[in-house]
Amino acid sequence: MSVIQTAILNREISPKLVGAAFMLMWAFSFSTAMVFAKTLSPEVNSFVILFMRYFFGLVFFSPFVMSVGIKGFITSRPLLHITRVICVGIAMACTYYAYRNLPLALATSIGMTGPLFTTVLSMLLLKDSISLSKWGLILFGYFGVIVMVRPDAMPVGLGVWIELLANLFAAFSIICVKLLSRTESTLTIMLYANTVTTFIAGILALSVWETPSTSDLMALIAIGAIGVFSQYCSVTALRYANPSYLAPFEYTRMCFAIPVGYLIFGEVPTFWVILGSFMIIGATYGLTRLELKTN
Repeated sequence: MSVIQTAILNREISPKLVGAAFMLMWAFSFSTAMVFAKTLSPEVNSFVILFMRYFFGLVFFSPFVMSVGIKGFITSRPLLHITRVICVGIAMACTYYAYRNLPLALATSIGMTGPLFTTVLSMLLLKDSISLSKWGLILFGYFGVIVMVRPDAMPVGLGVWIELLANLFAAFSIICVKLLSRTESTLTIMLYANTVTTFIAGILALSVWETPSTSDLMALIAIGAIGVFSQYCSVTALRYANPSYLAPFEYTRMCFAIPVGYLIFGEVPTFWVILGSFMIIGATYGLTRLELKTN
């Protein structure tokens, strides 16, 4: 039994706080991976990115695979695993396409509609109870995103619809993980996701394959390593809390994107970015307090 599980059993820490902490780590790692994806050459096809992300992710994940062997694949819910893999694959392919073909601010803004999809699906499929206060905080956090990026001044095209499609499939994937986490280990969930997705993405990448340059290859390796860590964080977060509670924490990606954008691209945050960040932080803090009161 881990230290975290012991602390939860002894009521020293709330499982929802643990879930929130892992979700914050996911937000930071996901934002970092998208920055690396943004630096890739236009010649690198999205299918190639998807394959390389999961291939290198599987390489970094291989020590854990070897530690459990074939036992890691034993499951009573293979169909749900496959459904989740398909949803993840479509969501990731669409996300990489959108981030590479839309302004970074607009892509991130549209990505923030993900919590809305997740919350609605949690209510419909998992029967989560969502109060008006929760809905208010979720919408307030999303409004903070709009304040930050002001997407009304940016172009709208095919990339927008593709990213909305990515958010829908990502939400279905989250629901699948929540259902799987009730009976499956984190290792098994990640094992199916990385092995099956690598195989499917490899087949798709063959038709458009072009060997990446050295700089692109280094970025793809980084995306794979960070991707495994972010995947672990998201799966673990869903083990401790419901999707409807964790969804608004996705908004913090915008807050993490500010220092990353400044350090790597020299992007200086504007007044609207700072104001929106405080709104997002306030929404997630308020939601956490509200959830802890209901424990």
